[in-house]
Amino acid sequence: MKKLKIAFLDFWPEIKDENIFLLILQKYFDVEVTTLNPDVVFHSIFGGMKQTPKYKCKKILFLGENYRPQIFGSNYSISFDPHSTTNYRLPLWQFYLILQPYLKDILFGPRVNHENFDRFCSFVVSNPNNFLRNGFFNMFSYQSWAYISSYGRHLTNDFSLIEASRGKYWRNAKYEFFLKYKHKYAIAFENNSYPGYTTEKLMDAFLGNSIPIYWGDPKIKEDWNTNAFINANKGVQYAYDLIKKQNQDIKLFDAMYHEPIFTDEQKKRHLENINGFEEWLIKICKI
Repeated sequence: MKKLKIAFLDFWPEIKDENIFLLILQKYFDVEVTTLNPDVVFHSIFGGMKQTPKYKCKKILFLGENYRPQIFGSNYSISFDPHSTTNYRLPLWQFYLILQPYLKDILFGPRVNHENFDRFCSFVVSNPNNFLRNGFFNMFSYQSWAYISSYGRHLTNDFSLIEASRGKYWRNAKYEFFLKYKHKYAIAFENNSYPGYTTEKLMDAFLGNSIPIYWGDPKIKEDWNTNAFINANKGVQYAYDLIKKQNQDIKLFDAMYHEPIFTDEQKKRHLENINGFEEWLIKICKI
């Protein structure tokens, strides 16, 4: 196999557990991970992107946040933006399906029948800066029928997920936790809103066998079946009123719960995009 020297710079700490690039490239190249004269630098933008600029080789940017890739000056990018000659659109939730392929069977198959739910609604947030999300959480604060269990570092009222995550890869710990404690709903608001910007939040709510309450991507109906979740892009009052109705009418809840997460056309398109990413990545590393 051809030798390929690559470096990974300015990523988040968990990249050691989430490096899909290395997993793919090792199938096609004799890969050496090194910061000494690499052929290709894979990088993100964390830590102020202090390491990447000194390298003059080919650079491939991965964005898991809502930024436009062209402002960072890399040769190629992987982001939420549409496909182009230099950018591959791989929303963060598809990144995790490449990392953990078995999740495709869960998302693309029929929904698991629910029994009794242990808790009403989950809320896992670390970023405090979305005031719409904070306000939606507070709408339920004084409702006896709608207690929201907040497990993240923001607005925490339950530390059980934090405790369950200690010493474990956070995604596996989170998935195991929500299989153990079943929540009827899951608040899945993005940090901010931009066309095409869909992270793992909506996916994780479905994986926890909840009905997601989603706000964020204004084009969400292009990629997900909006009959399967509460679309708070229509307004937080709309979402609140629908939750209240479903709480009083189990048939209304079940009708939404058993909707497929994706339409057949969406599934086909997503699988093509996920499978096409490997071919694209190998091609640009050979150029």
